[in-house]
Amino acid sequence: MSQDLELLIALQETDRQLAECQTKTRQFAIERERIESEFQHHIAAYTTAQTNLDAVRRRLRDLESDLVHFQSQFAKYTADLQRVRNQREYETAIREIDTAKKSVAQCESKIAEARAEAAKLEAEVALHAPEIEKRRAETDAALAENARAEAAYLAEVERIRVRRREMETKLSKTWLTNYTRVAKLRGGHVMAQVINGTCSACRMRLRPQVYSLVRQGIGIHTCDSCGRILFYRPEGSTTASAEQVAAAGADS
Repeated sequence: MSQDLELLIALQETDRQLAECQTKTRQFAIERERIESEFQHHIAAYTTAQTNLDAVRRRLRDLESDLVHFQSQFAKYTADLQRVRNQREYETAIREIDTAKKSVAQCESKIAEARAEAAKLEAEVALHAPEIEKRRAETDAALAENARAEAAYLAEVERIRVRRREMETKLSKTWLTNYTRVAKLRGGHVMAQVINGTCSACRMRLRPQVYSLVRQGIGIHTCDSCGRILFYRPEGSTTASAEQVAAAGADS
């Protein structure tokens, strides 16, 4: 078998590996999403309690601000009562004082309720906090391991790409062009093994002369039907790996 044909077979195997690499590379991102989603699922109760606590605290600040306002009104109306000049002004001042007093009482009641609710939520948050910290640490460790594995895998993918570029430099321009053309037409499936005189890709029987040449490893031939590049391996023969072919090409 010619070196070009060996390189073409190795190139096909390398492209198959790279296609698998693309799928596996996407799996790292999917795994990160799963890890983070699992963490969010476990902390749902904590997140809900913390969100509710933040809302209660905001409401409590608003109520305390309202209380200051109503207390200020009550103090003003009480002072105004000392300056009334007739019965009508007296009655008006009494109504204003009564209204302000009720507003203060209502606000103080709401503040007490909000503080009780906040205390309950604070206790719930505090109860979950240690478990959340533990799970956050475990999640961060899992994400870090995912990142390390991805980096190592991408480094291996880059080595495969480098090896492919080396193969391209060793192939004749004609066959590299043919390989690229067939790859685009056939979804990356360029090579076809000949078995019992038949193209294993499209199942078409080869012309006897072509079959004989392919079996003897004379030249490089394509299938008349599907256009794929043909190769033949006797039964029991071992196939050289892409790495071995690339190395052999480097030595030649």
